[in-house]
Amino acid sequence: MPRNFLTPVALLVPVLALLCGLVSEARAEPLPAPDVAGAWSKREPLTVEVANPHVVAGAVGPRERFRGFPAAELLDAVVGPGWRGAGRGVEFRAADGYVSRVPSDHLQRYSAWLVFERADSAPFVTDNIYLGQRDVPLGPWYLVWDNIGHPELIPLGDHYWPYQVVEVAVAESVVENAAQLHD
Repeated sequence: MPRNFLTPVALLVPVLALLCGLVSEARAEPLPAPDVAGAWSKREPLTVEVANPHVVAGAVGPRERFRGFPAAELLDAVVGPGWRGAGRGVEFRAADGYVSRVPSDHLQRYSAWLVFERADSAPFVTDNIYLGQRDVPLGPWYLVWDNIGHPELIPLGDHYWPYQVVEVAVAESVVENAAQLHD
C-alpha cells in the first residue's frame, strides 16, 4: 500500500468517529470561583459529611466534613439543565487534564456535592492510597457523594470522586454499569 494513502485514511478515522457519534466533543464550561458560587447556586455554602474513599481501600473511610454546594444546583447554573437528559452525563475536568465522566442518572439518584474547603479549616488536601500520594490538593473543587446516607456507594471506592475540578461539560452517551452502581 502506498505510504501517502495511509495518512489520509488515518486522518479520516477521528472525523468519521465524531460524525457517527462514537466520540463527542463536549464544550467545557469553567466552574465559578468558590467565593462567587453562592450567587450562582442562590444559596450560602452548606456543610456535608462524607466517608472519604481516598484514604481506605475497600472499606468505609474516615468521616470528613466539607463546605460546598449541591452539585445539581451548580451544574444547572453552569451548563443548564441539559445534563439531566437520559443517557447523558457530566464530564468533570481537573486542572491536570484528567476527566471523570459521571452518568446523569447517578448524579440525580444520589446526593453529590461540589465542595471547596474543609469545614474545620484544615488544609484542603487528602491522601490517595490508590495512587500512593500524600497531601494531594483537592481544590478548587472536589466532587463528593453522600456515601453515609447511601452506603451502597461505599464499594465504589473513589470512583466518581474527582478533585482539582476546574471545568464541567455535558457528555453524550454516558452509560453507567447498572450491576455495579445499583442495588
